[in-house]
Amino acid sequence: MTPFAATSFGAALLAAALAPFTVLSAQAATAAVPGLHRVAAASAVGSPATARATAECAPGESITGAGGEVSGGRGQAGLSTYTDIEREWGSVSADEDADGTANTWSVTAYAICSDMGRRDSVNAFTASNSAAEKAVTVSCPAGTFTTGAAASTSDGGRLVLDDAIPSADLTKVTVDVFESQAGRADNWSATASARCGEALPGLERVAATSPTDSATNKSVTATCPAGKKVVGTGHELTNAKGQVLLDDVVPSEDLTSVRAEAFEDQDGTTATWSLTAYAVCATA
Repeated sequence: MTPFAATSFGAALLAAALAPFTVLSAQAATAAVPGLHRVAAASAVGSPATARATAECAPGESITGAGGEVSGGRGQAGLSTYTDIEREWGSVSADEDADGTANTWSVTAYAICSDMGRRDSVNAFTASNSAAEKAVTVSCPAGTFTTGAAASTSDGGRLVLDDAIPSADLTKVTVDVFESQAGRADNWSATASARCGEALPGLERVAATSPTDSATNKSVTATCPAGKKVVGTGHELTNAKGQVLLDDVVPSEDLTSVRAEAFEDQDGTTATWSLTAYAVCATA
């Protein structure tokens, strides 16, 4: 191969790797996901050790993805769960840090609902022990694809939801969880969840990543291409390692984007870290 040909080939490979991955759907190219909309439900505002909320799709609707938002946490409380469950609900929980906070705060759950046929929740679980970090990957059955990433952790707090990543080809979800800086002595576990089914029309994953530095908080938004809307979410914290609390993974009300936000914990970190928001998009 000539040097020019080798360079061109390498550039082509790099471009392919960076381009969004679109899943080929068996449905007609002109098809669209019917009835997509966002449902939200908020907890009471207060200063609890743990706050929970559940957003429910209407009877007959199917949940395709979920998200969560902590209001007033700002590094003193963080999301430990955002997940979509078989009852077509989006469920979230958030916990104060080890020494708590006198601030008032709340959590909001988001469910992305549609009139599409029901999808299957597929789950994988870590061992239940006192290891400081746990990671797990769940795969959709052959020939099916996930519409987003979801994660849940044991009750008890002091856990940091580092990652809930839908793979580029949307066949699996990887979840990574760290104990917080304060740690915990008891056994705990984490769950990775995928919402699997036939590929929706135009299904693809879009990612947006913040700068890598040691800013105390970061916010980043992944936006769907024109003509597509969000059907699911995900996020990834890189090099945070339990020192950064996840604040928000929020599908916008018009379902055109997903915003993720995270804050360093109470005493901060000198490490450089970044935050990635994932939007799983489909024709709508």
